[in-house]
Amino acid sequence: MANKKIIPPMPFDATAWLSNNAAMRLSFACKGLWLDMLCCMWVSIERGVMLKPIGGAYTVDELEALYGSGTKELIESLINAELLSVRNDGALYNADMVKMESIRVKRSEAGKKGGVTMGKRILAKVDALVETPPIETPHTPSPTAETQQGAQADLFPDDLPENPPPLTDEQQRKIEKAKKYNYADYVTLTRDEYAKLCTEYGEEAAKAMIDILNNYKGSKGKKYKSDYLTIRGWVKDKYYENMNRYGQQTGTTAATDIGKPSAKRTFRDTL
Repeated sequence: MANKKIIPPMPFDATAWLSNNAAMRLSFACKGLWLDMLCCMWVSIERGVMLKPIGGAYTVDELEALYGSGTKELIESLINAELLSVRNDGALYNADMVKMESIRVKRSEAGKKGGVTMGKRILAKVDALVETPPIETPHTPSPTAETQQGAQADLFPDDLPENPPPLTDEQQRKIEKAKKYNYADYVTLTRDEYAKLCTEYGEEAAKAMIDILNNYKGSKGKKYKSDYLTIRGWVKDKYYENMNRYGQQTGTTAATDIGKPSAKRTFRDTL
């Protein structure tokens, strides 16, 4: 059996209803008809509009056959009280409910676009392993809906939230994996990048290479898209050059003596 569409409960502002003087002057029969019509419009295939389940607008004669004699006069009273309106095609509708549904749909569409954008951002960040600029939140244009002339209290709230879908566990893991940390004042690496450096060169050598890059970036104001790839490039060469020259692991070389890969190749370069 196919799953039926889940219809959320209908919100209703009791304070606005009780403060509407025109509505309060209606007869109990008129109020009862209005409550039933609100329920029908809420579950309608076009929310806020009095439509048949198979489509098409109810005529006043059809509503009188449905609710009984005297319905025409009651509907006229609802229109005079500015609770009910008549569309160009003859369909009866409630302006507040139509407005609320228009806002809900547009917010839902904006939330879906935001979720897709966030997913693309996560994948791009993981693939490139570089920080990307923040993505602006999609702008939701001000909703418009057909409204009546004259003031009337809003019976339905228009601030129903429509949040973007939450991130999956897999997306959360990818974000955490791509997150970068400061291993020095000017050097940032992911945990995986630091672990790879320690595995390939040893922890002491990795720290010395980070120190070399940190001194250079701090003194020169230099920036790189990926500190990890920079370390595996000229910083590694400079580290081994220092090892051959001074016979020790050091990252405290003067800033004027670093920044360019050495032209000399050593046995370390073959590793």
